[in-house]
Amino acid sequence: MSDAHQPTPPPSTINLLSFGGRIVSAAIARLLSAPIRSSSKNGAPGLYKDVAYTAIRSMLSDLTIAQTRYLHKPTSEIYEEFCKRENEEPKTVVTCDDVKGHWLGREDADVVILFFHGGGYTQPCTIDHLHYLHRLVTDINGNLFTTPGSPSISILVLAYSLAPEAPFPQQLKEASSMLSFLLQDGKRSPTSVMLAGDSAGGSIALSLFSHLQKPHDGIPELAISEPLRGAVLISPWMSFDTKHDSYVRNAEKDVCVESCLRKWGGMFLGTVEGETIPDVVSGGNNYNEPLLAPPSWWEGMHKLVSNVWVYGGADEIFVDPIRAFAGKFEEGWKAGGGGEEKVVLEIAEDCAHIGPILDVMLQYEEKGKTQLGLEKWLKEVVVKAP
Repeated sequence: MSDAHQPTPPPSTINLLSFGGRIVSAAIARLLSAPIRSSSKNGAPGLYKDVAYTAIRSMLSDLTIAQTRYLHKPTSEIYEEFCKRENEEPKTVVTCDDVKGHWLGREDADVVILFFHGGGYTQPCTIDHLHYLHRLVTDINGNLFTTPGSPSISILVLAYSLAPEAPFPQQLKEASSMLSFLLQDGKRSPTSVMLAGDSAGGSIALSLFSHLQKPHDGIPELAISEPLRGAVLISPWMSFDTKHDSYVRNAEKDVCVESCLRKWGGMFLGTVEGETIPDVVSGGNNYNEPLLAPPSWWEGMHKLVSNVWVYGGADEIFVDPIRAFAGKFEEGWKAGGGGEEKVVLEIAEDCAHIGPILDVMLQYEEKGKTQLGLEKWLKEVVVKAP
């Protein structure tokens, strides 16, 4: 199934101007009110981030599918544009199910990371995601591994279909298809493959692990002979329940918006019509809402993946569900026989949703502590025997 946008009536010029005007107005109001809030902790650290986060929240509060399909290109087109900017030859693979994946780095690298981008299941991969991932590959291969013969990595970005045009379980079906392609057509050992994703993409990675252990109805079973090398979950979307305390505590410290998440969650599950914002998102299960799964669901997970790194920003609204999920996952992991040290939970202080990628979106050139922490963990996992 192609990731190309399905035909959607474009928004009117007045609609777009009004949309942009509300974003600018919100940012200006936040900037002008900064002196009044200077002693308050109810905001992002630093004026630049605080105003930028406000603008993003304003955008997400009003964004419609018609607007985003008009303003944003599909993932595959974004990838082509990125390659032109970087003066690199695009390298795309297509599975027998017409699922596309786009390479960053060499196809014959020692370790490949199958990456699922975030965006609430409704948004395409951003060019900033690709910049971040490209730099990660370049720096790990060039700067971190200086010894001749050191292993190399590459990233394969899945161009999965978006909701509401393609609700769950289409994303899981496509993720499974691409992993099967890597292992069978690519003739790769599971120990040379990692899964990674941010936000909704992190949940897709967990959905795929659930499918590997307990095959989902209607999706071909995929068996692996040994564990995948690792998994990276960056601010994974663990629950559609927006009643967690962090949704209130971090409402003005983060970029995410509760009402938008309820709408997108309903679109992903196919339980809402149009732009309806449900009071409660219904229809979730262990495959698409990981926090619902009991610890026993995750028992034996160490037989499917050797190492797991989970990131949450202390200032993001997802942080409480992330902590709760990590507790359940670790309990099941250990009960099934997995080593406690193989699962790492990092809650980064003063950081918002998808902190490592968000810094790139905001044009920070210097790497933050979370970016450096992930690189250190990746280096250890890639170098050592699984």
